[in-house]
Amino acid sequence: MNILHIDSCALGDHSTSRQITAAAITALTAANEHATVLYRDLAASPLSHASGPLLQVISQRWDADIPMNAEVRAEALQSASLLQEFQDADLVVLGAPMHNFSVPSTLKAWLDRLLEMQIAAGERRADLDLVLVTSGCAVMGPESEQQLMENHELMLKAAFSFMGVRRLHMVRDLADLQQALALNPAD
Repeated sequence: MNILHIDSCALGDHSTSRQITAAAITALTAANEHATVLYRDLAASPLSHASGPLLQVISQRWDADIPMNAEVRAEALQSASLLQEFQDADLVVLGAPMHNFSVPSTLKAWLDRLLEMQIAAGERRADLDLVLVTSGCAVMGPESEQQLMENHELMLKAAFSFMGVRRLHMVRDLADLQQALALNPAD
């Protein structure tokens, strides 16, 4: 089993999503001694935001009037590597906290690259299990937080559904984790 473990919260060890993704990886590797884990910390090693030229290259819509430079070429190669990591995974454990009413910008940069490249490649990942760990803050009260979290999760579900992921398991807290790790198809 190839596991891609991604964290995106900038709060380090104080992050709820990081604590839950770490618990998920511990449980998964204990249950499968042959599992390999590739870890990517998008907060510690952030990707640059996708520029117009980069989006043109990775979506295979390059305008020949724009000169290709080494920076865009390197970003395109890194993007291809990110897509390969995603394609090679049997399971993705993704920490996706809500930060200022959206996903962290580092996670958005990762998603932008994957979405553009998936469109260009036309490949879908229906065989992939995705454990999506979401978290938020309760500064607006429980009713507002619930609605914000639902909107946050709907956006993420839509992005991964677009990429073909059909087995998505939502986790908000440690209590949800055991059920998600049974990896039964999500509704």
